[in-house]
Amino acid sequence: MTITFLELYNECAGQPWSMYDSDAESIDDLESALKISINKATSFLWNLRPWIFRNKTKIIRTKTGKASYDLPIGLLKTKAINGTQKYGVKYNGKFIPYMKDYEEADARSGEPEYFYIDDKTLYIYPTPDDAYEIELKYSSLAYALNEDEEEVYKFSEESDTLNIPEKYEEFEDQFVNCLISKAMMYAIDDLNDENYSGYEVQYEDALGVLDKYCIDVNFERSIGW
Repeated sequence: MTITFLELYNECAGQPWSMYDSDAESIDDLESALKISINKATSFLWNLRPWIFRNKTKIIRTKTGKASYDLPIGLLKTKAINGTQKYGVKYNGKFIPYMKDYEEADARSGEPEYFYIDDKTLYIYPTPDDAYEIELKYSSLAYALNEDEEEVYKFSEESDTLNIPEKYEEFEDQFVNCLISKAMMYAIDDLNDENYSGYEVQYEDALGVLDKYCIDVNFERSIGW
């Protein structure tokens, strides 16, 4: 199951006490207020916890003479090993250290030994003299995928999907249950409305289930990277 933005919209619109039609067939049928509420709810819930399904891997294939590459939309994973901080950047199965003085380093080429980050750009040192594979482990900040399976910050097209990898699809139902209730809270946006409080209870219950499920699975699965 990979729910699309259109399907998610109709799920929300079809909830009890909803003021929206749940028979939208295209992006043109989606009402702006509910679209905004869904995006706000997804952003909030996605970034609420370091959920296991946010863990992603990107492979960068270097080019001869090219030192800089675009980073994915996310935060590099970090891990303390024997008291030393390691980052989720690997070449040839080994961690690459972060190079603090990259800008002052002598220009040379060769196999990757270090990395440096400036804004949204990853720099490899020495400058690659061949095609090498750099593996990045990161926690995604983008909750949506477009039709080209590129990570994007928000739902904007009807075919955009929730950015939960297939190997973590068991979490999708629990996440969507939380998301729908939270989206309806944003849509009602009145703390004194009895319908708001009803969705708030649903949200808290669904979040409790998602939290417990994720904790149990994290305990059972060690993430080796």
